[in-house]
Amino acid sequence: MIEGSSVDNRPTNAVKHACATLGVNSSGAVPLHGRANAVYLLPQANAVLRLRLTRHNQEWEQRLAISVEVTRWLAEQGFPTVVPLPIDQPISIDGWTATFWKYEVVQRSEAATTVVNLAELLRQLHATPAPPIDLPETDPLGSLQTDLCNDNILNHEHREWLSAQVDDIKRSYPRTPLPLDKGLIHGDAHAGNILHVVDDRSLLGDWDSVSRGPRVQDLVPTLHRVRHFEHPYAEWRRLCAAYGVDADIEHHPGVQLLQRARELRSLAAYIRGAAQSDIRVELEKRLRTLMTGYPEAWTLV
Repeated sequence: MIEGSSVDNRPTNAVKHACATLGVNSSGAVPLHGRANAVYLLPQANAVLRLRLTRHNQEWEQRLAISVEVTRWLAEQGFPTVVPLPIDQPISIDGWTATFWKYEVVQRSEAATTVVNLAELLRQLHATPAPPIDLPETDPLGSLQTDLCNDNILNHEHREWLSAQVDDIKRSYPRTPLPLDKGLIHGDAHAGNILHVVDDRSLLGDWDSVSRGPRVQDLVPTLHRVRHFEHPYAEWRRLCAAYGVDADIEHHPGVQLLQRARELRSLAAYIRGAAQSDIRVELEKRLRTLMTGYPEAWTLV
């Protein structure tokens, strides 16, 4: 892994530096997405570049390296996953960590994805034997703790409340029983991470959080969408039915704890991007609903 020494908050500079270092053509790079990762289409290289602002955090740099290893291995096993380019990666430069992936032409939008598609992919993933790779243990809080350490946006009240919630999750998680067993999990499994591509294939993408953990954690993002994004509750029932568990599993203390952790970890990308006014407004709304319990629908920004 090649590393730079400084931190540059502008992803456009990181695009040029990462591509130049690895000899990937960055001409005509098109931004596709910009929340947890800055994602670019590289049309001349038939590739997608994913950039994460890791700020030289070794744990997260290693997690992204593992995401490349695991997806290469899964593709060899025939699992329908996005595939990293066959180059020496990831690369960390300017405080960003870059990974490069084969570009797939999307034939259908996320709206065409059903939770049944997701459940089928998760059943296949969870039935896959453990890869010959040293997987990290899952962190249900994702990168939130790292992002809190680098935050200069939150006010004192928000920071104190979040820190207390993080501490409570960290204390409770090791001693809370969880349904289902442990094994290889995606770590951020929701319908938005499924790509419908040519030949009517569905590929699972965004493997930044791949790890070893409780398999039920991969069901929780759908419950989270129902509770905070006005998705119909029927989605949760359909997911559970297709996966093979009772929908009442949502009341299990372990699932409730993982749902709380999911609410908190969803703030991380918004803390990183809160210098932008629209992202900051959404961050403040999410914090307000969590701190007061007032029901207000969240929005993806």
